[in-house]
Amino acid sequence: MAGVSVGTGAMNSLLGKLTALLSDEYNLLKRVRKEIQFLERELSGMRVLLERLADMEERLDIMAKGWRDRVRDLSYDIEDCIDRFMDRLGSGDAKPKFMKRTARRLKTLWVRHDIATQIKELKARVMEESERRDRYTLDESYYSATKPVQIDPRIIAIHEEVKGLVAMEGPMKHVTALLMDESKDLKVVSIVGSGGLGKTTLAMEVYRKIGSGGDFQCQACVSVSRTLDLVKLLKDILSQIDKDVYEKCQSWEKEQLIREIKQILTGKRYFIVIDDVWKEQDWKLVKAAFPENNNGSRIIATTRITGVANQCCSNSVSQPYQMEPLDDVDSRRLFFKRIFRMDDPCPVELEEISTKILQKCGGLPLAIITFASLLANKTHKKEEWERLQESIGTGPSFDSDGNLKGMKDILLLSYWDLPHHLKTCLLYLCIYPEDSMIKIKLLKWKWIAEGFIATQWGSLDQVAENCFNELVNRNMIQPVYGNHDSSVKYCRVHDMVLDLVISLSDEENFATVLNGRVCNSFPNKIRRLSMQSSGKENKGAVGAITETKIHVRSLTVFGLHYNNQIPCLVGFHALRVLDLAGCDWLENKHVKHIGSSRQLRYLRIDSFHITELPGEIGKLQHLETLDLTGCSSLPRLPSTVMQLRKLVRLFVSDDTQLAAAGFRSLQALEVLRFWETDDPVRFAEEVNELGKHNLRCLHIDGNMAKRVFCNNPCCTYTCLQVLKIQPAVGMVPRGMASLKNVVKLDMAVMEFDKEGLQVLMGMPSLAHLQLWVTRNIKEKLTIGSDVFKLLKFFHFKYLSYFRSFLEEERTSCLVWLTFAPGAVPALRRFRLELNPMMVASDFFAGLGVEHLSVLAHLEVAINCYSAAPGRVEALESSVGEAIKLHPNRKIHVSRVLENYMLKSDKEWEESVSKKRKELEELKSHCGSSHEERRPEEEEE
Repeated sequence: MAGVSVGTGAMNSLLGKLTALLSDEYNLLKRVRKEIQFLERELSGMRVLLERLADMEERLDIMAKGWRDRVRDLSYDIEDCIDRFMDRLGSGDAKPKFMKRTARRLKTLWVRHDIATQIKELKARVMEESERRDRYTLDESYYSATKPVQIDPRIIAIHEEVKGLVAMEGPMKHVTALLMDESKDLKVVSIVGSGGLGKTTLAMEVYRKIGSGGDFQCQACVSVSRTLDLVKLLKDILSQIDKDVYEKCQSWEKEQLIREIKQILTGKRYFIVIDDVWKEQDWKLVKAAFPENNNGSRIIATTRITGVANQCCSNSVSQPYQMEPLDDVDSRRLFFKRIFRMDDPCPVELEEISTKILQKCGGLPLAIITFASLLANKTHKKEEWERLQESIGTGPSFDSDGNLKGMKDILLLSYWDLPHHLKTCLLYLCIYPEDSMIKIKLLKWKWIAEGFIATQWGSLDQVAENCFNELVNRNMIQPVYGNHDSSVKYCRVHDMVLDLVISLSDEENFATVLNGRVCNSFPNKIRRLSMQSSGKENKGAVGAITETKIHVRSLTVFGLHYNNQIPCLVGFHALRVLDLAGCDWLENKHVKHIGSSRQLRYLRIDSFHITELPGEIGKLQHLETLDLTGCSSLPRLPSTVMQLRKLVRLFVSDDTQLAAAGFRSLQALEVLRFWETDDPVRFAEEVNELGKHNLRCLHIDGNMAKRVFCNNPCCTYTCLQVLKIQPAVGMVPRGMASLKNVVKLDMAVMEFDKEGLQVLMGMPSLAHLQLWVTRNIKEKLTIGSDVFKLLKFFHFKYLSYFRSFLEEERTSCLVWLTFAPGAVPALRRFRLELNPMMVASDFFAGLGVEHLSVLAHLEVAINCYSAAPGRVEALESSVGEAIKLHPNRKIHVSRVLENYMLKSDKEWEESVSKKRKELEELKSHCGSSHEERRPEEEEE
């Protein structure tokens, strides 16, 4: 169970700390111990009710919401109090001298009496809420609450004929083709996509088209509720396939209903649509009613969740049909078709505002239709449209006419279906500005720092990864895939989802967002703060923040342009996350008091003006992530950084020097990125020592890589999984052969030969390899069949340039790489980035791509920088011929830096001749100088 969540506040984290406080480690006053025992018992009971209320938040009344909000707020306040108490008792030197010991005893005595006073006040608040719970009879009211029966908005789409569909013809043909093949086996086609994309509409149109042909003897179409009522669902199916039997089934249980449906469908060809399946288990229960009778029966299942869609497919080979948003052209067609008559064009004065509205709708048909329906009943005046467009994003305004309620209800349905910890992770996205490209690893580290991630399901990183993937699978987050390796490093939140998240966050007082909208008042207690705007509407924000900063747990700043808009960091005692990456004007004075935020777990600073960090940073004993990548003017870190025993991730800029002395003391360190050090030899020893502990990811430059892996060929990095070496190292360090657990390697080398290839082939766990060679390869390299058995992605960048061409043109090998039969058996994606002047135009014929048995994607990027057009075209032609030999593989050819390509082949020849002459003159000059010095040297 996560320590902090939107439903229960800090209650879970707090109860754990109360238990720790009652241990013998803390010498509490007797009366304080009794008070804390009382708090632990009373709050444990409140937690149970909070969790129950969180499960039914969409139907809580005002009294229940008020009680929940007060208790949740109380949990934060008590935890903040306990944190300060534990820190103050735990501070001090490891071996204090007499005067310090005496002062510390007096201090802790005062602290114990001080905590007694605070605990007494907090106990009174707990007792008040306990009594209020009894008066409201909340335990009885919400123990077995019955959800009011309402019309499911999806029923309208199921039973209402949709006319004039836009961009549905292609999807209909695709799904119809998947369904209507010649197979006699039962076939299930799943349609997956976020709410509002038109899954139900597509399924129903296919259902009507196919079902009307008379090819099926039984047909039914039903919707699955968020909480599956299997008996009701089965009765709905029965009512459509046999009305006579349905009239007798009112008292039947699910087992009898399943038997009856199976009996009716056995021997018949049936067609069923199961709309909006939420869970894999639900699908298994529903599917049990459908016999596999080999009569060509068909089922369509729609869902918002990728995992469910895969489960629904007929077999492991089948793929779900992924619904895509409408493109710009179809969005405009659908939008204007609803507002104007078919032949009426959009007035010119409404074109710009229409574009803004459609950007907000993001290609979602339901959003487009709903907004268009709102505008259809308004005057077609630009001012009116602008007013409505600007109101989007303020939840209540969005609902004021009721016309957009359908979209919000569908999004809310997805939100309410999330587990508590996923709701919390999703709401946290409200801190990011609209249309942000969110770096996933930073987001996950913030989730961890906030206490949203629980450890009982695995490591924190793995659980955070699972949470992110689950939100993607539920279509609440949009992943942004990499261009070359299909990796997901960034994500986005659709504007309409972000609007909902901000609205929910405001209701829950989860986070306060200053994003340029007018804010007339602030919450009494700000728990999380996101500052996104430098506008005048933020006037007074700093003052309001200063009054409540003792409660702030997270402060994230995006793009503030004035240094008077960030509050002084003194007094932010509860702060867990401080992200100042959006303050490029930040100066030393702004971070002077950073050490006062003792609860800090995540610290990110990005400013050219930072030249020094305070020594007090060593007091941040809970700090896990320290990201100073953007502080390029910071010459060194304070020595007190070595006191950060819980530091897990450390990133510094290329120009920041790390001190070697004592670095091995950071034994919790898992991720390290640096280039410079004051003592390279000693630092290599320190890093090698860390490699024996928890180091999982290492990014260093070529010089340090040489010291780490060449001077210590037997080094063991038992946990290292990711290694990045850039700028380039001279050659592949031979000591890297001992890296048996590295999964991802990204490195640049100057020289690459057979021995270097042997080192890489000796790394058995490699799954992802990016290799950049900067000089000519002088020998043919063959990748055999018994190596790289787990490699799935290979990016080979061979970009030797002018000077190396001139120096080595006689000895360079233009056919430089080949795959032997059976090589790299797991390789799925292979990207080549080439200089066409360095490879033979027919190199592809000898590459051995045909031996890569499971290769799905091959990308050839031709680097045109200073290249002759004829050589570029010849290389493209060579790859084109190869494509014909591999019709079942995706092969893509592209040009890189085409603007820098030479205008003609003659220009290349002239450039080569000129450069060769300059090189010969340089050699001649060096030789002459050597001859002139020789007599002098002999005389000496």
